Amino acid sequence: MRKHPLKSTIALSLALSACSLAPNYQRPQMAVPTGWSSVAGVGVDAQPSTTPFWQELGNADLDRLIEIALAQNLDLEAALHRIEQARGQAKVAASPLYPTVSASGSASRTFQDQKDTNSVRGGGSISYEVDLWGKNRNAAKSADYNVDATQFDREALRLVVTADVTDFYAQILSLNDRIRIAEFNLKNAEEILRIIEARYNAGGVSGLEVSQQRVAVNGFRATLAALTEQRATSANALAILLGRPPQNLSAPTAQLASLKIPQVNLTPPSTLLTARPDIQSAEAGLRGANADIGVARAAFFPSLTLSADTVIAAGFGNPAAAASSLAIDNERLKADLRARLEELRVSRRRIVEATDDARRRIERDLHDGAQQQLVALALQLRILRARAAEPELQSLVDNLSAGLATAIEELRELARGIHPAILTERGLVPAIASLAERSPVPVEQDLEIDE
Repeated sequence: MRKHPLKSTIALSLALSACSLAPNYQRPQMAVPTGWSSVAGVGVDAQPSTTPFWQELGNADLDRLIEIALAQNLDLEAALHRIEQARGQAKVAASPLYPTVSASGSASRTFQDQKDTNSVRGGGSISYEVDLWGKNRNAAKSADYNVDATQFDREALRLVVTADVTDFYAQILSLNDRIRIAEFNLKNAEEILRIIEARYNAGGVSGLEVSQQRVAVNGFRATLAALTEQRATSANALAILLGRPPQNLSAPTAQLASLKIPQVNLTPPSTLLTARPDIQSAEAGLRGANADIGVARAAFFPSLTLSADTVIAAGFGNPAAAASSLAIDNERLKADLRARLEELRVSRRRIVEATDDARRRIERDLHDGAQQQLVALALQLRILRARAAEPELQSLVDNLSAGLATAIEELRELARGIHPAILTERGLVPAIASLAERSPVPVEQDLEIDE
């Protein structure tokens, strides 16, 4: 019986790739009532209404504000970008399910003496990880569920924004009516205060009644100011929901009576719960966590990756330059090594020469300084020799002669460490001999310098 190990390996890999270590998802069991409590005047529908709830109020101004909020609300815009981000992450998570292909290429030209060559090299590789335990598939599923949860989050946010816009709009209309009532009450209270003050001036009432009415007027004014502040706060909140600066929004001036009372039909609890986007988002997150369990379990098992690489190289130029790209690289490396070694030798030679030059400059500077001092001393001795007949100068001549002898001795000691060529080049030997001849003391025996 003929065996096919390669086919068997492929068949086994395909069989294992169908495995998944993620547990089977089961929706949590919840005790959901079958109906609502009895409420008078409220109907029950088997399915949720498809008409947006704000349109049930029958107000064109509210519909316009809702459209602006859905188009310009900053939170909804950010939620839309989060959906795009989740989709991008889902694509990244699904990429291991497909083979990875990479390619590279290079071209070079080498300039050498009679060996100019051109070379081209290209390479490519392909690899694929066999999903033996369902790790990659579960990771992709988890990312997809995350996309679904992000979309449901945006739908929940959309529902919150529309509900808040409707709520603040209704609050503003209610405050408009209350402000009109407060203004009417304040006007009446001020008129009553005017009448009481007139009667007080006529002596018909006491000052107590005037004070009481003034307190009442001030109370109405405080109430009006509080209602006006509440309307401004609601208008600012409405402007933020619309994505506009509060200064650019004119508060609605309609009355609360312009809104129709909608007909409320309740949906059964079980149907309503499954239709809510926030609950759908939570369930999508639960499904994603279920898939993550499969990814974590698969991490305990080994992985199998299939890969293949290929390299293509070609050279063009002088046939004698190289027999192959390997030979070209070998010669190039050798030439580079020789150049590096020669550069090292040159650098070392330069360091030695620079050190020697520095030493010579120091020695020459020392020699020049000593020679100048000896010449100056010899000149002083010649002057004093002419005046040696004077008794008071005899001791000074003796001291200078002794100093000259000491200086010549020190110069001789210094010259022992100097190269003979420097002594000859700088004329140090003739200078010492000349100074010794002009010295009033015998120093010829000290002029011998070891070269």
